[in-house]
Amino acid sequence: MADTTIKISLIDVPETRLRPVDPDWAATLADMIQEAGHKTPIEVVEEGERFRLVAGEHRLEAFKLLKRREIACRVLTPTTDQPAEELRLHEILENLGRKDFNALERCEALFELKRIYEVMNPQTKHGGKRGNQHTGGEKRQVAIFAFCQKAQDSTGLSWRSIALAVQIYKGLSAATRERLKGTALAEKQSDLKALADLDHETQAKILELVLGELPKAGSIADAKLLLSGRPPEKDTEKLMKRVGDILPSLPRAARFAVFRNHKKDIITLVKKEGWLDA
Repeated sequence: MADTTIKISLIDVPETRLRPVDPDWAATLADMIQEAGHKTPIEVVEEGERFRLVAGEHRLEAFKLLKRREIACRVLTPTTDQPAEELRLHEILENLGRKDFNALERCEALFELKRIYEVMNPQTKHGGKRGNQHTGGEKRQVAIFAFCQKAQDSTGLSWRSIALAVQIYKGLSAATRERLKGTALAEKQSDLKALADLDHETQAKILELVLGELPKAGSIADAKLLLSGRPPEKDTEKLMKRVGDILPSLPRAARFAVFRNHKKDIITLVKKEGWLDA
């Protein structure tokens, strides 16, 4: 690994990058670099007389916006017999470390992390060597745990969050993943989980209702209701359900405080319903 300055014209950006460039963030970085300078080299790997980008595409794009001809680079040297997977792993961990992924990007990164782990550790993919057929499930669990432990050490995320992210990404169809990119639904893991729990055909129908040219539903929950033949819940109904879910979970003293704040309404309802006459 060595640091040097390289002509931008010699740096190629792979089409298989984990995430697309955000033009707004690249422009912001350009302003910051113009004001304070560039302190963190991008990372590349040498390929013949040219270089392939591994990490730092937004910084590279910022330099292009500034019409700079050269950029500080760290030239990586793979240390395993699987350089492509090793460099892909480096890209993923570098991005995860920045913690600016949206939910969909994080799920994809962790899914890809699992794939690379299994390629670089083939003995774990099917739970190790074949033995008694009845122990296959147990060995598979050991392999999954080994991956999640490794990923947890690398990313700082919990075992549960890693396993859930991988499960969600696997549950989304390729078409669903592509359509979600750049939408508000890609920002919330709860929305992704709701979609991943559905079959691929239903996912497509849900997204058409929410993201179509003339959206008929404002949320995945509303779209599911429409598909079932029921009208979406009104805002008041959603609020009532939320209050109904929260109120029982409050400590008794807190619930009484809420009741006192609505004393007049409660007394009126008690008299109207005749609750004390029973």
